[in-house]
Amino acid sequence: MDNVKYKESAREAIRYSKAEIYQILRKRICLLTYEPDSRLNERDLAQEFGISRTPLRSVLQRLENDGFIISQHGRGTVVAPIDLGAMRDIYVIRMHLMNAVADSTPVEIEASILESVEALIGRCQKLRVTCDKQEFARIIIRLHEILHGLVSNQILREFNDTLFYQSARFWFLLLDDVDFDEQTDELLHEMEMLYRSLELGDIKLASSIHKAHLGLVLAHLKKVR
Repeated sequence: MDNVKYKESAREAIRYSKAEIYQILRKRICLLTYEPDSRLNERDLAQEFGISRTPLRSVLQRLENDGFIISQHGRGTVVAPIDLGAMRDIYVIRMHLMNAVADSTPVEIEASILESVEALIGRCQKLRVTCDKQEFARIIIRLHEILHGLVSNQILREFNDTLFYQSARFWFLLLDDVDFDEQTDELLHEMEMLYRSLELGDIKLASSIHKAHLGLVLAHLKKVR
């Protein structure tokens, strides 16, 4: 019976493309499911996704090229450690990228985008009661996905996407050491402002609002020793 379940699970996993597996593993790294310096087992991952180790290694190579994992002699594949100085620099670059987003060709703001932001606002309001740091991180990732969809320039999209996932995991790592209620209020304020700017169809304003929020995060990071 267990063998049948495994075969069914493997068949379902085959539906994942290499791009989807990359995104799943990257998100796990970002959410600290795989913590810095933890080892990734190729055999276990290949079994989980129902693929051979050859295509899996292609995914891992892409993750390594993007700075999420490293190959170490004697240890295999491990999640890349976090460098505070590099994280600060990435946030500075992300702020500058918001200027490029503001100057790029605007996309149409559909009702579904506003509904998604509104749903996030509701989830964020609940954080004041639950103080759920994992949910906070998931909200940040979902907000990034929404804003990511507003960028029309493909090169800019890919660069900004990689930098987000490289830097966000460090911020999530610090949530135990900062005032969580303050972070929740700052995030909620940003999303309410973003909702209003997107409701007006003003991508430039939305970019400026997000840039200001990144500046707040950077200010917090500068206090970290």
